[in-house]
Amino acid sequence: MNIAEALHEVAQKQPNTVGLKVTRTSEDGTSAVTEKTFGEMNHEADIWATYFFENNVSRGQTVLLLVPPGEDLLIATFALLRLGAIPIVIDPGMGLKNFFNCVRRTKPNFFLSVPRGRLLYYLLKPFTGFEKALFLSDRLKRKLSKRNFACTFQPETRPENTAAVLFTSGSTGHPKGAVYTYGELNAQTEALIRTFDIRSGEVDFPLLPVFSLYNPAMGLTTVLPEINPSRPSTLDPKKIIPSILKHNVTHSFGSPRLWTKLATYCEANNILLPSVKRLFLAGAPVHPMLLKRVQALLPNGRVFTPYGATEALPVACISAEEVLRDTYEQTLQGSGTCVGYPLPDVRVRILPITDEPLDTLPNALPTGEIGEITVSAPYVSKRYLNDDVATKNAKIYDTDGILWHRMGDIGYLDAQGRLWFCGRKKERVITAERTFYTDCCEAIFNTHKAVFRSALIAFKVNNQIVPAIVIEPKNRLSKDETQSLFLELRHLAKACTVTAKIRSFCVYKNFPVDVRHNAKIHRLTLMRYFTKHPRYIHTVED
Repeated sequence: MNIAEALHEVAQKQPNTVGLKVTRTSEDGTSAVTEKTFGEMNHEADIWATYFFENNVSRGQTVLLLVPPGEDLLIATFALLRLGAIPIVIDPGMGLKNFFNCVRRTKPNFFLSVPRGRLLYYLLKPFTGFEKALFLSDRLKRKLSKRNFACTFQPETRPENTAAVLFTSGSTGHPKGAVYTYGELNAQTEALIRTFDIRSGEVDFPLLPVFSLYNPAMGLTTVLPEINPSRPSTLDPKKIIPSILKHNVTHSFGSPRLWTKLATYCEANNILLPSVKRLFLAGAPVHPMLLKRVQALLPNGRVFTPYGATEALPVACISAEEVLRDTYEQTLQGSGTCVGYPLPDVRVRILPITDEPLDTLPNALPTGEIGEITVSAPYVSKRYLNDDVATKNAKIYDTDGILWHRMGDIGYLDAQGRLWFCGRKKERVITAERTFYTDCCEAIFNTHKAVFRSALIAFKVNNQIVPAIVIEPKNRLSKDETQSLFLELRHLAKACTVTAKIRSFCVYKNFPVDVRHNAKIHRLTLMRYFTKHPRYIHTVED
């Protein structure tokens, strides 16, 4: 497997097979589908690579890639890999301050964007010293499409060479640029193919479009969804579901927030998705009831919830059937969320929880004991770009020279060897009596019929830290309804040992969430809000 040459190789084997389908809906509601074969995509990547080379982009140079997810991102990325240049992918939705800090830290050589990124370029240039900016305008793309000459590049893709830099979302800290080598990207792709039996000729519908970059390496046809990548939760099911049916999609990845919306639409219109073989829900813990609803839509397929991070994916995986059959009841009792067995090439070690860097790998905790999840695999990113402090905090080498990555998550291994997720390390609430973990506690309150979702936060009373639960209700509540809800939530809390000490509650209309998945709750943002507005927190006295 060589991801840099994947598009070229599949184009040699299947030049006339459709590799990309793009649906565009006009203002009058009519839609048209544009198709490109693997041969056409490969030729276009050659032309773009030649254009970049003419503009001094070459092997080993870093390129800030600010191209919206879709056709252009796919072609531009393969063109850069073909040159041996290093694309740096930063999510602009992380906020301008974080985005500027990321660019300042990485100092890319080139700026590659669509025309509307021009203002950003001029704002960033004084801090970074870009050598050059390239803007992929429609006029330029039309001009390039008329070329019939392209160079053939032979990139040096040794396993240890840097291939790309992918930034984390920064939901519980500053965003960090995970450096991926060719060897790691190749191993990651191979792990996906082996684990999920992905076959060449299948059709992918990536609701997180960045995953389309892996498709040529797996021989998959990509159907790009009509979705705003900066506001994914605004997707229109009337466009998404017909597209899945029309193109006989077999494979898709999306967040639980998006599939909650899509499942509701399918249920209301009695729609099933018979072509889908496998559906991945990830980006945040998935409620078992959502798994049950989505699985019911797939008469010939299975739903999976993979676990991992930007720096290490996939780590573990579990199917909806196993969750509903074996682990759901334990989750409702405060045991956390089971994310399944580690993949064959993945080793998991549960370490004592500490916020300090570790120079040596500690002994693992006993089975069933909660600690920090640490993983090792051939596709784990070994460092962050120009961020030695973050690298030291997250990476450990054992005595055999094998690298381990600290996931920043809390969890444990059960007697069957399955991994359980209990929450983010930075979001745990430490009190004088005990430590509370988000995923364990929130599951108890999420069972209430009026609760859409909940969030555990730390709250200070008489200079002592206590846990509080923030509720996002399904519907607007009156003052009396809110008070009744708090009493009922306190009753739920007392019935479970992990939540028995929780007696403080509050309501927040729309939770702040990450832009990438629109599902990961920003609990630290909620904590800062209620620290400034403590009068909104209500404590229930027994």
